[in-house]
Amino acid sequence: MKRTFIQFQSLLQHSLMVEKANPERWLSPLLFAITVLLLFAFAFGQVEPQFIPQLLTAATYLTVFFSLQIAFSRILEPDTQDRVFEQLRSYPLSPIAWFLSKYVLVFLLGTSILLPTLIFANLFLNEGGPSLLSVPIFVIAWVALFGLCALGVLLSTMMLRSQAKQILYPLLYFPLTAPVLIAAVEGSRAHMVSGASLQNLMSNWLGLLVISGIIYFTLSLLLFGELIKPE
Repeated sequence: MKRTFIQFQSLLQHSLMVEKANPERWLSPLLFAITVLLLFAFAFGQVEPQFIPQLLTAATYLTVFFSLQIAFSRILEPDTQDRVFEQLRSYPLSPIAWFLSKYVLVFLLGTSILLPTLIFANLFLNEGGPSLLSVPIFVIAWVALFGLCALGVLLSTMMLRSQAKQILYPLLYFPLTAPVLIAAVEGSRAHMVSGASLQNLMSNWLGLLVISGIIYFTLSLLLFGELIKPE
């Protein structure tokens, strides 16, 4: 267990150094998100007050959804340089440590995109409606991110050696993450429109998000070890 933790710590530290050296990897999805939000703001124009929560949640989560797809699909790109991935596969690394290091990195990257997107969405799209900047919304978004990150790492690993990953990745990403997106939108809408608390949401949409996140995380953790086995 101690060895696994040391490997996890070393791999995560290296990954963070790579991301720090390449800020474009997280800046480009964030700039994409801001651009899409501006387009939504101009496209919506004047909206009836009763429709603002629905449009706000749908536009925000769609923007986050597409932005994260860009970030997640590129998470293993540094490992493809200089045959780093092939070398790591030949070392006695714990698959759990390797997966968790990538997962934590993806979660941090996703959070760096998610939080500014919520802030800018509330600034650009919210005209007098309920605020997106509330604890229940943040909890729903983070729980959704919990499952999306695991799936993002798994799909990136699956597509690593594919010559058509730019096409195959979204074809797998969009259908598999649709339940998470729908649950996040509906849970946020229920809170903003009906004032549902987190306790009430746990019995429906938030509970579905938690279950989906656990399933995605468990499957990704189990399958990751098979995907990185040396040929």
